[in-house]
Amino acid sequence: MLKYTIAFLKYEDKVLMINRQKSPWQGAWNGIGGKLEAGESPTNCIIREVWEETGIGINDPVFRGLVTWNPDHEPAQGMYVFIANVQPEELINLPRATREGILELKSVSWLLSEDNFGTVPSLRFFMEKVLDVRHEQPADYHCTFNGDDLVHTEIRNLPEMTTFELMEQK
Repeated sequence: MLKYTIAFLKYEDKVLMINRQKSPWQGAWNGIGGKLEAGESPTNCIIREVWEETGIGINDPVFRGLVTWNPDHEPAQGMYVFIANVQPEELINLPRATREGILELKSVSWLLSEDNFGTVPSLRFFMEKVLDVRHEQPADYHCTFNGDDLVHTEIRNLPEMTTFELMEQK
């Protein structure tokens, strides 16, 4: 099992993002998420993390794949990726500072812009596919880093395990 989860909370053509207060990727925009607790499923983890970091309750996050990475030739690490739709009444008082960072709605086009150096480097590689549930099956979006530089990316098929089995695994 992977150690982390991340979610992209969507409203129209925008995504609720957090500008991280601490490492890794301090000062960069990223999705909402965190570390799995002992015995916690990835689905339960992301529901808990979104609530803790935003005060927004999500009931049915949609599993969209994995983002895995090899930092500096170390063993692979990764996170379970989810999306969820949110309502405008859940997005009040933005931008808003929290203990984790600054929450703000960002347009998808801004997040995916080649000229944008304010996001976590791997975000442009996987975000468009993760957000578009019409065309893409969940996949493993693998990234290789050299220090903080993203040097290689590839999309891999997920192992032969159903999404349900993956999400309910303890």
